[in-house]
Order: sequence, then C-alpha cells, then structure tokens
Amino acid sequence: MVRTVMVAVVAVTLQLFGGSSAFAQGNPANPADNLNNPHPAMPWAFPNQVDYGQVIRYIEVPAQQVVLTLPVSVPDGVPARAEQQMQTIPGYYVTETTTGYWYPERWMLRQLNVGVYQWAKLPAEFRRK
Repeated sequence: MVRTVMVAVVAVTLQLFGGSSAFAQGNPANPADNLNNPHPAMPWAFPNQVDYGQVIRYIEVPAQQVVLTLPVSVPDGVPARAEQQMQTIPGYYVTETTTGYWYPERWMLRQLNVGVYQWAKLPAEFRRK
C-alpha cells in the first residue's frame, strides 16, 4: 500500500516537473495554465527576460546643490517676499553594463507650482544602450 502510494506520488511529480521543455514551449491547449503560459510581463516569461549584460564600470553622479526660491509668510499689509534656500540632492552610482545602464532608486526634487517643491523617489530602472 505504502509503495503504491509512493510510486503514484513520484509519477505525478515527474509528470508535473519532469520536463523543463513544457515551460519553454507553453501550453496553447489550455490558456488558463498560468504556469506554462505566463503573462509577458512576468519574470518567468522566457522570451521577455532582460539581458543586463556584464558590468563594465560604475559612474558616479555627484550630489547637486539646488537653490530654491520660497515664499515667506508675512502678516497682512506687509509686502510679500521670498527667500532663497539651499537643498542638496543626494548623489548615486549608475552601473554601466555591456547592454545598457542600471539606475538605482534615487531622490529628486519636483517643482509642483511656483514656490512649491516636493521630494520624490524615482524607482530603479534599466535603460538599453
């Protein structure tokens, strides 16, 4: 009894995971088979994998000093005025590879309106050469 169950488990396991060609070929007969027919944006979709290449060098992007002109709150009857403020945008390193450039997560300063600024974190990205 135990041996029969063990043989059945091994047979089912081999049938499910035995051949890696099922992953590469897909399963066109069953469109709902998400494991063998992944969406093109999924990382296990073989034809759409990104080739990052080999690292060539690291390029330093130094920190940047930015002068912001900001309005100052003043009481009624006093003319409006603005002050300048220094901010530093942090530096980062870009990785150059044989096929493109890898940018890490990094901070930037967005101007939303006159005198209104907001810090924003840019996501990591890969740009092809």
